[in-house]
Amino acid sequence: MSTRIFKTFFHMVVIAALVSCMLLLAVRAYDFGKAVFDERAGTAKSPRTVRFVLKEGNTVKQVANVLEKEGFIDNSLVFIVQKYFYNCELVPGEYRLNTNMTGKMILDILSGAAVETEEAS
Repeated sequence: MSTRIFKTFFHMVVIAALVSCMLLLAVRAYDFGKAVFDERAGTAKSPRTVRFVLKEGNTVKQVANVLEKEGFIDNSLVFIVQKYFYNCELVPGEYRLNTNMTGKMILDILSGAAVETEEAS
């Protein structure tokens, strides 16, 4: 009798653990998807614009890591997924990036899809 109770209890614990893991994965997947598709422009009180040089041969991972380290994006993996989702090709060159830009805005600039205008001095 006690063996049967133990087996039943063990099965319930395993099922509860599996359900918990599935819920945790679902929440993380939702958060990741939201980060990829529902980006908001930054709201820094003192945004900064920086010259960014994209060199020939830089990989998207290298670019994403630099952008994350410099505070332009929150998550390099999200930026990498966006690059492939939006089918952007990074074009070597010199660009001006602002810390209040979204990852999509940065991709548009780095791929040449967005045309920058010079600010009046």
